[in-house]
Amino acid sequence: MRAEPAKQEDLAAVGEVLQAARGYLREQGLDQWQKFPPTEQDTRIHFSRGELYVVREDGLIAGTFVLVSHEPAYDTIDGAWLHGGPYVALHRVAVAPAFRRRGVASLIFEAACEYARSVGAESVRIDTHEGNFPMRSALERNGFVLCGRVTIATGEMRVAYERRIGNHMKVVAATGNMHKLKEMRAIFPQWEILSEKEAGFAGNVEETGETFLENALIKARAVCRATGHAALADDSGIAVDALGGAPGVYSARYSGGDDADNRALLLKNLSGAADRRAHFACAVALVFPDGREVTAEGRTEGEILPSERGTGGFGYDSLFYSYDLKKSFGEASDEEKNSVSHRARALAALDAKL
Repeated sequence: MRAEPAKQEDLAAVGEVLQAARGYLREQGLDQWQKFPPTEQDTRIHFSRGELYVVREDGLIAGTFVLVSHEPAYDTIDGAWLHGGPYVALHRVAVAPAFRRRGVASLIFEAACEYARSVGAESVRIDTHEGNFPMRSALERNGFVLCGRVTIATGEMRVAYERRIGNHMKVVAATGNMHKLKEMRAIFPQWEILSEKEAGFAGNVEETGETFLENALIKARAVCRATGHAALADDSGIAVDALGGAPGVYSARYSGGDDADNRALLLKNLSGAADRRAHFACAVALVFPDGREVTAEGRTEGEILPSERGTGGFGYDSLFYSYDLKKSFGEASDEEKNSVSHRARALAALDAKL
């Protein structure tokens, strides 16, 4: 599921989604567009101006929305906007009946925020009917703040919400590993990084890729699609020269047991080996609701110790002697490890691309 600019052939389906959304709300005693419901002409005008967007899944229109750089009705507010600078106004948000309760609204909000960043705006503004509690609840869950009331062109009074953008970005860490989540948050303190649980994701993504990058993309795409938020995933592991690069992508499940079992098997397989050179490799993928994907990779060099040193870190850290730190990752502090680790380097490369 992805947000993208509408195409000419989408216009009829967009009209159907808007009418279905209006009918759905009217059944609940609420008319979101009271005096002037969306018309075919309105849709065509927004399309001609490049303001019309759709959420698409497998060729179907799951939702629609409009983004404009200025809304005259927002010049006067009974209250106060959070931000006085450039903004993007979000209008005509509607979800197709078959896609309700599937996170489409959240995806639309995130797509609007990403668009705002791309054009240098620092907030997204939206108004809605005071009684549209489903929409108001969705806005508040997605970081929008009630700012006051505005009078729109039809003369109707609406409640107004705004979400500040700045350099803030909300990202779901597509991992169930709390150690990785901790590292991501430490490396990107400027981001709001949610755990899968905090984002409402409880699925299990099967890693079927043959490379670290393939697995990172598989996880990030799945979590982004399920939550409607940008998703950050990594896949990483240790590669030992004498073992032909093993365990590699199978690092986490090398022995079929836990971390201690994996370390024990690695030591067993390296018994008597003179060459103990190894490196940690990491691939990261950041997938946005609008379909954009940014990837990067990093690695750190070292060797496998004959026995464990230190109790810090996780996975193979206590066996990995870092050439950069002159100690094992298990002996290093979090700050030391994050300064040279494969994950830190991959995330730094990702940050540079962003």
